[in-house]
Amino acid sequence: MEKLKVLLIMLLAATSGLAVSIYIVALFLAPTESPLNVLARILTGGFSPDLTILIPLSSLLFLSIVLASMVGVIYFLVLPEMKNYVSGNGREIISVVLRTLKPEERKVVGVLDAHGGTYLQKFITKEAGLSRLKTHRVIAALSERGIVHVEERGNTSEVSLVKWFHDGMHQQINGLDHAGTDP
Repeated sequence: MEKLKVLLIMLLAATSGLAVSIYIVALFLAPTESPLNVLARILTGGFSPDLTILIPLSSLLFLSIVLASMVGVIYFLVLPEMKNYVSGNGREIISVVLRTLKPEERKVVGVLDAHGGTYLQKFITKEAGLSRLKTHRVIAALSERGIVHVEERGNTSEVSLVKWFHDGMHQQINGLDHAGTDP
């Protein structure tokens, strides 16, 4: 709702700016009249004949501003607001990620976590009990999702859990260890 208020204020400001610019042009075209007389003439009798080319242009500008504002209002009302789900310790994020992992991906993440978050791909293959191809595909999928970082090391690759995930896993484990104890 706050964004809608901002959008309406911007529409009001654009409309006011358009009105002021037309008034300034009217003052420029009637330099001998007082500003109050020009304003009174615009409000009561319409624009002077010198402004005939500016009226359609300003009307078109006003119409485009209204149309753009309506599109903005529809955008803010129809599309859901993107929310940043940031937790203080990251436990919820990590638990969601862990729940969405496939069994093979969980094995690879478990092997990496058991070795401090970084391990060579050829050793992950052996410890996870997966084929080299399956390990490669699982690591590629985890890398695409931003869970692991892969760096080439000679004939093999060094696979590391990304910092936010590795730290979050340990916070989650520590939080579970201390959940039943009183401080």
